[in-house]
Amino acid sequence: MSNRITRIINAQRVNMGGNWIEQPLPHPSLERVGPFLLIHHWQDVLPGKQASDEVGVGPHPHRGFSPVTCIYSGSLRHRDSLGTDHIVYAGGTQWMDSGAGIVHSERPSDELAEQGGLLEMIQFWINTPAAHKMDAPRYQPLPKESTPAWDDGGWRIGLVQGEWNGQHSPIEAHHPMRIANLSSDQPGATVHIPVPADWVGVLYVLDGNATLDGQSITGRQMALVSAGAAESIELVCSDAVRILMLTGAELHEPVFSHGPFVMNTIQEVQQAIFDYHDGKMGMLVE
Repeated sequence: MSNRITRIINAQRVNMGGNWIEQPLPHPSLERVGPFLLIHHWQDVLPGKQASDEVGVGPHPHRGFSPVTCIYSGSLRHRDSLGTDHIVYAGGTQWMDSGAGIVHSERPSDELAEQGGLLEMIQFWINTPAAHKMDAPRYQPLPKESTPAWDDGGWRIGLVQGEWNGQHSPIEAHHPMRIANLSSDQPGATVHIPVPADWVGVLYVLDGNATLDGQSITGRQMALVSAGAAESIELVCSDAVRILMLTGAELHEPVFSHGPFVMNTIQEVQQAIFDYHDGKMGMLVE
């Protein structure tokens, strides 16, 4: 392996509330990577003739981190205790900074639930630095048409957060990072991914095959990016492939989590639980 790609991990298949998903992170051998806490990949064909509140995830709270969802097929409706009611379509992203606390739901749009069809998405969690954990919550949708995108060496790159190739995502984050979706159907297509020497991260392959600095990787596998001297990673397409890239600076803070709450001390987690039950994170009635 290269001095940046230090491990290849197979995603685990887990049942989340009746939905089977691929979970590369956390893993029994890897709790988190820098600020990145969790990755859930869900792909399912909805049968149709359903009410939207029969599928997806109903109202639930969060505090202390940013749950982010990339939509690859279908459409997802987001509602929250701030009064937001918004649909994100394929190629778009919904970014939510939970801050001091928010209650939200994520379900297929009414149209998708009624008509049926493929729904594919990845949700990942990004830890929030202690200085911003109690900020006011905010919702930042990024539709496909507003996502910076370009072609490079036979690869299509869509920038979700950060800066790359002179492009800047409109999504605001509390920590230095670069997040992107990459895809190619041209065997041999090559792109060099910039990763600062002291950054860490992961590259998760949704499907297809590629090599990273000469190391083979296939669908439902995740490559671990560690700090190292080289400031780029060579990505070569082997066949039609889609990859989610999460890279960023380390976050050197203690992490205590319980379900949907991610804080710096166990006392802060306990306070989050109390505050939720006291209604301090708002309410969402669907």
